[in-house]
Amino acid sequence: MRNKIEPLKLSRKTISNYLEHFLKEREGVLSSIRTNDIEPVHRMRVASRRLRAAIKVFKPVLPTNRCDIWRNKIRKLGRALGRARQLDIQIKFIEATKGKLRNNSNIVNTEKVINFLKKKRKREQKKIYRKLIDFHIKEELPGLKDWLQALSPGSRKCAMDSYVTKKKATILKRLDKLLEFAPYVYKPKNIKKLHRMRIAAKNLRYTLEILRPWYGGKIDKYIRASRNIQDSLGEIHEFDVLKQTLVGFLNKKDKAFNKTITRLKQKYAILRKTSYHQFVRFWDDLQGKRLWKTLRQTV
Repeated sequence: MRNKIEPLKLSRKTISNYLEHFLKEREGVLSSIRTNDIEPVHRMRVASRRLRAAIKVFKPVLPTNRCDIWRNKIRKLGRALGRARQLDIQIKFIEATKGKLRNNSNIVNTEKVINFLKKKRKREQKKIYRKLIDFHIKEELPGLKDWLQALSPGSRKCAMDSYVTKKKATILKRLDKLLEFAPYVYKPKNIKKLHRMRIAAKNLRYTLEILRPWYGGKIDKYIRASRNIQDSLGEIHEFDVLKQTLVGFLNKKDKAFNKTITRLKQKYAILRKTSYHQFVRFWDDLQGKRLWKTLRQTV
């Protein structure tokens, strides 16, 4: 199967599909300014990540003077989408908590927090709208849609030879980056390292998904594992960010409000602890199965 796949053909198909999905979600986000639907932002954020990951994976066959430009443009837009998505998650968490509160004072104060976050979310939505209205594919990602057609036969042969020798190294590089953070799995207070481990898991997952046509279903279990790590650490990260957000609400003059904030922090600390222990159990299970060693042998 590996020998039948031409890197340039695979790269063209993958990037074209991701770009099409990215542009489709752009229209959804522009429409959501009127409907207040939060899902288009989430979907476009994921689409931007996948497109950026594909460009990085296929960098050996892409024009070297364009890759960084494309990825940086997409990254900037992704960050704006990320800020909005984070607010959506925080609002969702706190609204769920409010429904379980019984003390009227806590309910009222929690509603104040939610209303503030919703106002901030609307401001972020407007910023995203302005960015997307001004986002024109030819100006922002110059040459992305037609670079393959411009390659000469000699360039194609050189690019293919280069990619065939680097695709395995690309996967192993992503895997090594993930395992670099393994010592911090058992250090729940090291927030920054766990967050970077989540990013490493995401990069490994996207790389494996992009190269799945090359390796087939035998890498599916590694894709599932990296996604599970990404999701688990992502949830932990959201609780960490939410804690910092709540700290910012503390008001020296309003003791009742501060008690509500403290109550919310305590609830999310418990949830964070539960999520962390679930992640550790999953990681230990993967280690017991020697999953990452078999991935090295598979690719």
